[in-house]
Amino acid sequence: MTDLILHHYDFSNYSEKVRVVLGLKGLAWHSVETPATLPKPDYLPLTAGYRRAPALQVGADVYCDTVRIIEELERRFPEPSLYPGAAPEAQRAFIAGLERWADVILTRHSINYAACTYVDAPRFTTQFLDDRAELLGKPEPGRERRRAAAPKNLEQLRPMLAWIEDIFRDGRRYACGDAMSLADCVLYHPLWIMDQLAGERVPVLSERLRDWMDHIAERGHGSPEPMKAPEALAVAVAAEPLPALPSEVLENDPALGEMVSITPNDYGRLNPAVGTLLSIDAHRLAIQHRNDRVGLVTTHFPRVGYRVRRGSV
Repeated sequence: MTDLILHHYDFSNYSEKVRVVLGLKGLAWHSVETPATLPKPDYLPLTAGYRRAPALQVGADVYCDTVRIIEELERRFPEPSLYPGAAPEAQRAFIAGLERWADVILTRHSINYAACTYVDAPRFTTQFLDDRAELLGKPEPGRERRRAAAPKNLEQLRPMLAWIEDIFRDGRRYACGDAMSLADCVLYHPLWIMDQLAGERVPVLSERLRDWMDHIAERGHGSPEPMKAPEALAVAVAAEPLPALPSEVLENDPALGEMVSITPNDYGRLNPAVGTLLSIDAHRLAIQHRNDRVGLVTTHFPRVGYRVRRGSV
């Protein structure tokens, strides 16, 4: 049995980002389908209350947010590298900035484009729209207002797509040259999600972009095997968390051992992860929590994009 358990759902673009990394590395993993909307009774016990997918479980350690998940996959499985250039540290730094732009800005505009242009697509059920409105902390505007906003979103998306297309004008196969890298994964998923939400191939993507996306899709998702959620919970119960990573407690950070809550600083703040601070430094943090369904679990997060507060709220 493989040690990797990915909790995800089919049309999650962030899940697809991780699945593509698993394919690039040719890894075997267990696939646990988690609901796209609340409630998530078999997911929140592992994540200490954090609701966003995906999460990577390895025994009694759970890695949340794609940045932290992919960092851990690269640490455990360094070959083939996600940074195949001649200067991997420089490439890592460059891609980190690209990843932040793609995950936040490009993804927002691509999803807004699909949600406003394909308002009657089957994905946009009342349950899904209400759940996402709560997640974003905004009222659901309704189909007519979203439809009216379509041109505005397309105006913002077009130049971003042109930037990505320009990368491939010299005929290169992948974003950084001849070898697939994390840059491809982070640029791919915000474009992939538009087709998933629309239920068709959206015409806003050019032939050049489609050709590159086909190369990425051909790499597949590694070797997934289905797993039921209760089985994954049983894996956590039977395991012990890894020892804490070394910490560097910085100014204004909570002390190790304090009860803290962790929330994204963009959306999803109503569902914090709550636990005892186990480790922290400038790049990552981890909390421990215990409940009857999973026992003692360590949940890991990146620092970028998250806020850690003292207390449970």
